[in-house]
Amino acid sequence: MQFDPYLDTKKIKDVMNPTVISLESSATASDAAKIMETCNAEAVIVIEDKKLVGIITDRDFTIKIGSHAYPIDTPINRLMSYPLVSIDKNAEISNAKKLMEENKIKRLPVVSDDKLLGIITMLDLNV
Repeated sequence: MQFDPYLDTKKIKDVMNPTVISLESSATASDAAKIMETCNAEAVIVIEDKKLVGIITDRDFTIKIGSHAYPIDTPINRLMSYPLVSIDKNAEISNAKKLMEENKIKRLPVVSDDKLLGIITMLDLNV
C-alpha cells in the first residue's frame, strides 16, 4: 500500500470494505466458521433483535473453541466479543485509529443510523 499523507482526513466511508458478514446471535460456532471459510472472512458481526451486539473473529475461535474447549455447536453469542465498538461512516480515519488503539481491537464495523454498512481494519488504515 502506498503512503497517503491525506489518509487521516479521509472519511471511513472512503476506505471501508462494504462486504461484511452478519449472523443472528443464535447461530452456532459451526455456522459462523463455515460462512467465514466460504467468504474468506476474518470476522462476523453478531446481530440480536436487529441490533448489532458483538463480533466473532478468527481469534475468538482459536481461544474459545481451541483453548477453552467450547463445543462447535455453541451459540456465537457465547463466543463473541462485546460490547461491539463501531464507527460512523462519516467519521475521520484518525478517529478509527484512536478507537482501535483505545479498545485494543483490529476491526471496526461501519454504521450509519444503526445500520451495518461495512467493516474497516487496521490494514485499511495503513497501520
